[in-house]
Amino acid sequence: MAIITLQSIQNLLRPGLAAVFGDYLTYPDQWKEIFTSHVSNKAVEYEVEMRLLPMAQFKPDGGAVQYGDMAQAYTTSYFHRNFGIGFQITANSIRDNLYKDSWPRATESGKDSMRQAKNIEGANVLNQATNPSYPVSDGKPLFSTQHPVSGNTVPNTFALPTQLNETSLQDALIGIQKFLNVAGLRIALQSEKLIVPPELQFTANVLLESKYRTSTANNDISAIYNLSSVPMGYRVNQFLTSPSQWQLLTNESNGFKYYERDPLTIDMFTDTTTRNLNVTFVERYSFGCSNWRAVFGSAGV
Repeated sequence: MAIITLQSIQNLLRPGLAAVFGDYLTYPDQWKEIFTSHVSNKAVEYEVEMRLLPMAQFKPDGGAVQYGDMAQAYTTSYFHRNFGIGFQITANSIRDNLYKDSWPRATESGKDSMRQAKNIEGANVLNQATNPSYPVSDGKPLFSTQHPVSGNTVPNTFALPTQLNETSLQDALIGIQKFLNVAGLRIALQSEKLIVPPELQFTANVLLESKYRTSTANNDISAIYNLSSVPMGYRVNQFLTSPSQWQLLTNESNGFKYYERDPLTIDMFTDTTTRNLNVTFVERYSFGCSNWRAVFGSAGV
């Protein structure tokens, strides 16, 4: 266990230092652009997607009405996990530090550490979107061409990884309008927001903010811009690991979810034997996606 001792901060025991620094701005809670927040009071949260009635059938004169059944279809589990960080500092290190006023903020450093861990955990739901080892409730990866629906399959990705451009974005917008529910009925989902890594931020800006088509001599309007096809624009997520993966979020309300089981707790106590100050940061939460219809995306090229 690492302990901050006088040896760790020996230069801070001498007068005359021009500056003591180490604080930096860190990225905010970027996961909030993707996930809706919920509070949990259990160790595990379960969400069930139901199969409702299928499409009505022709009823001949004098014939019987066709009956359909309704039942649970898929279950998503949210297993909450603990995350934490801490530090120990000796009593002498606290007392003999001559630069307490300019000492980098240890408490803020702990908060930054916890925030970054949460950003990475949230982004990993998308980072693993094509990994068969991380299936969603229907047994397929989050991005799949084979999501099972009433005896058929529905895609929320392309057959091959596709670069972000005008054509692929339009195809994704059309693909969202062809989503079906578990019973096979067409559903009225719409795109809301484009999530991209830093490498695609300039491409996203050109596609969504240009009133006219780009990279063409034709004086055509940009249909994506004029139709407000992506009404909430784009967001850059610095914690996406693929430089070319992109994802178009929909307005599906039961999609990407964050469950807070235990909020961030900061504990400070002095060890009665060593007189060392102990500071810990702990919280418990989970991220996941209950419904693949919350996104249409393309894996990295």
